[in-house]
Amino acid sequence: MTTPKEILVDGLQEFAKKVGGKSRNGKELFITRTAVTDQLTPDGKQYTFISLIRNDQQASGPYSGISLKVNPGINHYRISLDIGSEGFGDDYQLVATPGTRRRFVELQSVINEYSKENRKQISCFCALNFTDNSNKQQLKNLEKQFSDDNINSHPQDLFVVYVDKPTIDNGIHEDEDFWKIYKAMVGTYSEIRNWPNKGERSTINKFKNAFNLQASYSNEDLAQVKNLLSREHYVVIQGAPGVGKTYLTSQLAQEYNPQNIIFTQFHAETTYSDFIGGYKPVQLNTGLSYQYQEGPLLKAIRQSIAHPENNVLLIIDEINRANLSNVLGESFYLFEKSELKNRSVIHLGEPANDVDTARKPLSVKQLPKNLYVVATMNTADRSLAVIDFALRRRFAWYTIIPHKLVKSELRNNEDFHSDEFDRIHDIFQEYATSQELMMEPGQSYFITEKGQSIKERIQYELLPLIREYLDNGYLANAADEFNQFFIDTISTSIYL
Repeated sequence: MTTPKEILVDGLQEFAKKVGGKSRNGKELFITRTAVTDQLTPDGKQYTFISLIRNDQQASGPYSGISLKVNPGINHYRISLDIGSEGFGDDYQLVATPGTRRRFVELQSVINEYSKENRKQISCFCALNFTDNSNKQQLKNLEKQFSDDNINSHPQDLFVVYVDKPTIDNGIHEDEDFWKIYKAMVGTYSEIRNWPNKGERSTINKFKNAFNLQASYSNEDLAQVKNLLSREHYVVIQGAPGVGKTYLTSQLAQEYNPQNIIFTQFHAETTYSDFIGGYKPVQLNTGLSYQYQEGPLLKAIRQSIAHPENNVLLIIDEINRANLSNVLGESFYLFEKSELKNRSVIHLGEPANDVDTARKPLSVKQLPKNLYVVATMNTADRSLAVIDFALRRRFAWYTIIPHKLVKSELRNNEDFHSDEFDRIHDIFQEYATSQELMMEPGQSYFITEKGQSIKERIQYELLPLIREYLDNGYLANAADEFNQFFIDTISTSIYL
């Protein structure tokens, strides 16, 4: 008769093989170590575990490197990314890469969101280095929380999840939380070891998507930016192309009366006279004349003062395309939110004394309380003006990151191509520096009309973008991975 131990071990091994843990010649790329009873009963004295370690290590005794480990408990099981008894060994560089940290931090976020959304009692801890003693203490506190499970565990694991004990009778039940989390973890472990081929990557994505999160990131972004704008008044929404910056600002604008929305777009030639106001040529019946024309900021201030009972929204698209010091001029100081004594009065508007009352210069110390400013910034365009620290301090900054779309975020006639999104996302997670990570193409690149192939969008939108990145010296280490992606999807090499 098959024992619970055999059923559990077989399940752990089988899923590891499905994500690339078996070489093309049939050899397993891992060694399974077990120290557990046939009935999977922990006693709290012996170190009971089932562990998948590197296949260049011994079947018993001390070992090095990182491994995937399961500790059976009385009511909960502990799944972890484990450090060998002899340390990292050759896996030190593997753990030190940004891609490893990002993958597991992202997995932690998904597990926590799944637990919250479904009201599950799942506890997850992630720390890919232990230079910070607070991380050690956090893990110790987690171990104490589950001390009744009699799990004698390793005190310095890199990633730990406590989850309800799985049902093991005549087989396993893949829909249980233990197996959902294990499959996502073994898939991530496979990725950092570079096990999977194309088909196995697809399996990994299915494993990771098994949590079926229904939360809309767009709605979450909207709620957070609303709160931020209400509190801070001036917000910059930043992100790479295609993440939904324009869509988010349009959603924000729906909260305002159209008459109280003022829009402008900055570019390299935007000047002070464009944004604040200045004299511009006007053709009259009597000939060419110069008249003072107010810019978006001055119009927004006047509108706010004239209608203090209403909120006014000024939208600045692509704020970093202009030379902001030249464009803002003295109005820069109006964005200071703190209550300062002896504020300087800033004079804005036409300087002449004989203008209409409505057009007389404004003398203000700060922007009206009912004026809100939202700006967008493309983080992928590295040729644009740098935002200086003084201006950064005056605005709140909200970053939108690329994310998978759920059905509620799509129109009825739209499809989202998640496999292609996952491939590009994984490449950026693995190879991008912190700066390059802000250049990852957004989710809108992977939307098509329902039933339409994604190939045209990849060929004519995504491929030119990635080529431009590489031509400018970005993501050089990922060139071969990008090349393989484009060969697989559109049979085109990235190399010209």
